[in-house]
Amino acid sequence: MNISKYLNYKNAIFGNIISLLVSDLYKEYNYNNILFIRTCTTGPWLDNLFVDNKNITRILYYTDTINKPIRPHPSTKIIHSNDLENELRSLHKTFDLICMDTWHEYDISSRDFRILSSYLNESGILISHDCYPWNKKVANPYFIPGSWCGETYLSFVEFAYHNPDMFYTILNIDTGIGIASKLPLHFLSNTLNRTKQEKLFELRKNDEEPYTYFIEYAKEIINAISP
Repeated sequence: MNISKYLNYKNAIFGNIISLLVSDLYKEYNYNNILFIRTCTTGPWLDNLFVDNKNITRILYYTDTINKPIRPHPSTKIIHSNDLENELRSLHKTFDLICMDTWHEYDISSRDFRILSSYLNESGILISHDCYPWNKKVANPYFIPGSWCGETYLSFVEFAYHNPDMFYTILNIDTGIGIASKLPLHFLSNTLNRTKQEKLFELRKNDEEPYTYFIEYAKEIINAISP
């Protein structure tokens, strides 16, 4: 897979490039079992992917914070956020590809990475939107209307820290495409700077602003690739 193909789309947002990436992976690797996870205010682009494929598992969860009227893909199962793990367990399956656009608060994003990764099969790949906020405002820890990325980027780094046997990157395009794979695809790495990861966690724990540090050291922290 030629990653430079996606990096050429420098100004694309709203899920355009992550949609292209997922489509290309689907074609190249012939994935059979795919899971899409979104929320009421994130991930509408997922509803436009493989619209006629009835084998894709689609889940939308709502939270007590945001619960507004939605019109998701007709095959989508709508659940409360607290029921996500039970819903996945009831499926009795693992997935080749999991694509997520989580609720972007730190605790829920961290939970989602932990839970969803356990449903990857032995060669599975997990892709997350909104992992490289383009400014401090959209990296706000709590929901703001508009293009909110929250702290999903921090949760992704935390996930990589606790799962060093997987392979990672964040593509700095389309609000940040986080990729975690059980297989060592050529553009991924698990040689990440754990000391700098720990410094990032320390900043957040001490209520200091972590975003600037992340931007400065994203290559070392999470193998970020920029145009």
